[in-house]
Amino acid sequence: ACYVYADVSAFTDDSMAFGARLLAETGLAVAPGIDFDPVDGHRFMRLSFCGTSEEIAEGIDRLVRYLG
Repeated sequence: ACYVYADVSAFTDDSMAFGARLLAETGLAVAPGIDFDPVDGHRFMRLSFCGTSEEIAEGIDRLVRYLG
């Protein structure tokens, strides 16, 4: 797997709630940054890219549509 620790502060200041909404609305699961950094993690999320090329492409498409 490949991981990205992404700054999502342009979209939220609560990565836990943002991740819950993302899962509920798109079916994509992410790890909130607070799991890795209790101080600044609220601004970050960890994305994991694993699976087939088609599955990864579908996940990216869902994320792009969600973020608008």
